[in-house]
Formats: sequence, C-alpha cells, structure tokens
Amino acid sequence: MTQTEDCTVDSPPSSPPRRSVVAGVGLTLAIFGLIAAVLSPWILDSIEPKRKPMDEVAVEFANKVKDRLIAKAKKQDYVSPVETVEGFDLAKWYPAGTIALGLCGICLGVGGFCKHGDVRIAGSSVAVGLAAIVFQYFLLLAATILFILLIGIVLSAMGIDLPTP
Repeated sequence: MTQTEDCTVDSPPSSPPRRSVVAGVGLTLAIFGLIAAVLSPWILDSIEPKRKPMDEVAVEFANKVKDRLIAKAKKQDYVSPVETVEGFDLAKWYPAGTIALGLCGICLGVGGFCKHGDVRIAGSSVAVGLAAIVFQYFLLLAATILFILLIGIVLSAMGIDLPTP
C-alpha cells in the first residue's frame, strides 16, 4: 500500500510562550529577600561586630527593671539614665529590608499573574517572597523568646519576683 499524499493534521499555530518580566523581576527580588533572611545572623555579625552579646543586654535590662521596682517600692519617680544615640543602626533596619524584598516579590508576582504571564514564575515569586517574610519573622520571634527567657533567668538569679496580676 503506497501513499501519495502527506497526512498532516491542521493544528492551530502554537502561541509563543508568554514571558512575564514583572513576575521574573519579582522572583529575583524574592530570592534575594530569602537569601538575605536566611543569612541575616551572619551578615549582621560581619557588618556590625561591635554589638553587645544578648546576655549582657538582658542583664542591663534586668537591672533597669530592678531599679524601677525599687523606685516604685520607695514611692519615688524613676529617672532613667540618658542613652546616647549613635546614628544609623543597620541592625534595626536589616530585617525590615528583607521583609520589604519579600513583599516586593509577592506584589510583582501577583502583578505578573494579573498580566497573564507565566503562572509558574508568578506563583514561584509569591511563594519565595512569602518564605522570606516567614523566615525573617521566625528569626525575630526566636530572638525575642530567647531574650525574654534570659531576662527571667537574670531576675530570678537576683531574687526578684515580678508581681502577678
């Protein structure tokens, strides 16, 4: 059996894959935000090595609490010592920057989705941006819990019981 004609099926021309520049930029920013969030303890230590250790800060804070409680027991006004402000502190702004990068990644991912770009890139941008924000908040929460525990240990070692409501 011989065939003289080609059997081709007419198919609609395939559309070129849509490129989403907005979502691609969002994914790039979100990846930088996630990298900055994961590496934040090491980056902050390398940028500002002169920071006090957490246990020293907890002891100073516990001493302030003790002084306030003593002043309150003597029915005196507590006058806090004057603290000097040293200018721009990168350690306070770094977490906000990593959260902002994650948020920009989410917003640009949603913008890419709204422009009918590649759904995979837009979804990845949103997911990675959300992961950066969650990881940074997790680090802040863990540091806060550790700081509160250290203050409680120092106050307990000083023999100070906080009043219960």
